[in-house]
Amino acid sequence: MSEAPPRKGVFNIFILDDSASTRNIAKYSLEQHLPCAVEQFSNLASLLAKVPELTPDLILLEDNRDDDVGVAACEKLKAAPITKNVPVFFLSAKKDPTKRVSALKAGGIDFLLKPFYPEELVTRVRIHIQMHRLRLENVAQIAEQKALLRVLCHDLVNPIFAAHSLLDLKLSLGKPIDDMIGNKVAGCCKSALDIITHVREENSLVKTNKQFKSETVVLAEALQEARATLSERLEKKKLQLDINIDEGLQLQIKRVVLVHNILNNLLTNAIKFSHPGSSIEVEAKAITDSGHKFCVIQVRDHGIGMPPEILKNIFRDAAKTSRKGTDNEAGTGFGMPLVKRYVEKSGGAISVTSTEAGEDVDPATQGTTIKLTFPL
Repeated sequence: MSEAPPRKGVFNIFILDDSASTRNIAKYSLEQHLPCAVEQFSNLASLLAKVPELTPDLILLEDNRDDDVGVAACEKLKAAPITKNVPVFFLSAKKDPTKRVSALKAGGIDFLLKPFYPEELVTRVRIHIQMHRLRLENVAQIAEQKALLRVLCHDLVNPIFAAHSLLDLKLSLGKPIDDMIGNKVAGCCKSALDIITHVREENSLVKTNKQFKSETVVLAEALQEARATLSERLEKKKLQLDINIDEGLQLQIKRVVLVHNILNNLLTNAIKFSHPGSSIEVEAKAITDSGHKFCVIQVRDHGIGMPPEILKNIFRDAAKTSRKGTDNEAGTGFGMPLVKRYVEKSGGAISVTSTEAGEDVDPATQGTTIKLTFPL
């Protein structure tokens, strides 16, 4: 099977016009003066079929006939999830201004009469594509900023809760703060500062479209750090945390990301939905698949599990997946989307299987297993 020819430029432009001559003139003009690749279509169905494979930066749409076929096509493009945000630019032979207004009301961003001056077409298309790219960058940056705000609101809770619980217990019993408790509280404070520092660094990287740098992390040490942060929660519900890791297993990942954004969130969820007195198992091993080495981490609880409607939306930011834990613990619904975000930013993959508790469900099979896979 031959390889596809390399594309000519950084912009992808689709032309939908039933006139081959118009399509060819527009294609030639644009490819001569813009760093773009132009795809031509004579009907809407073929254009929509192409979009999943190649997302356009702009669609040039003909509107020649006396009917409203062009306006109807634009409305369909704006109604389709895959093209609703793509700029639609009308090329039309209609001189009636009311028709041009109808095109704009249908969602078009500009209107050019035929026969058109090629340089004007190129100039307008360039401006609209640049504006579209800027909008996409702004949307992406806003999404990243929201995620970082959620990290501060969500992931800081664990170390602050742990420090508060340690101090509150001693103070309520009227006992002095000994060195052991002082060291634990200091460790919690350091964890909180690590999270804040990471968010500040990642915020700077978002503005420059760069990724955070990874480091070599010993997985056993990362899990012990996570265990220490969550020890008060584990003790409160009398949960046993069983850790089984291949000796010397290491990951190339940012430590604060692995410990606080990934492991702490997974373990917090497992604690929240586990029955008091039960166990949580964490296993990690190196595997080889098709000549490639991977680290597979599994976090398994034997709690109440998830109903199908929550399981299918567990990684969606907009979905309402938060619910009370077995000890009436509250949640935000931010945890799992944050985990997925950081697993994938670190080059890994995540999957979840769950069996919801019920009268006809064997207690031994109920609960949730979360599987992480990272390349080694």
